[in-house]
Amino acid sequence: MKQNVFLYDGDCSFCSDLASGLSKKSLDQEIRFLSFRNLSTEELKEIHPSLDRSIAQGNVQYVFGNMRYPGFFAVRRLSHSLRGWRWLSPLLYLPLVPILGMLVMSLLKAFKTRS
Repeated sequence: MKQNVFLYDGDCSFCSDLASGLSKKSLDQEIRFLSFRNLSTEELKEIHPSLDRSIAQGNVQYVFGNMRYPGFFAVRRLSHSLRGWRWLSPLLYLPLVPILGMLVMSLLKAFKTRS
């Protein structure tokens, strides 16, 4: 079965807000946005063999087909199908942008979870 799942931490306000925003902007109606907290270890393994609770807890995860994209790379992969943001998608592949993207996501998560 071809997977098209965005996993997030339902206990993390940053992750939940990110998933909610991406879900509203997504033009791909086949993407399932799920909190990994509602899934068993076996269900996570069915989505992708390398997934477990500790991996899912650290970053949002996007599983598309048999590929798993963590954190910034999940958002970058989804950006191709986001209303109003698709034109920005190619910029996310420029050199150094992934490093900046990972840093920004870490900072946003740190600030949001302190609030």
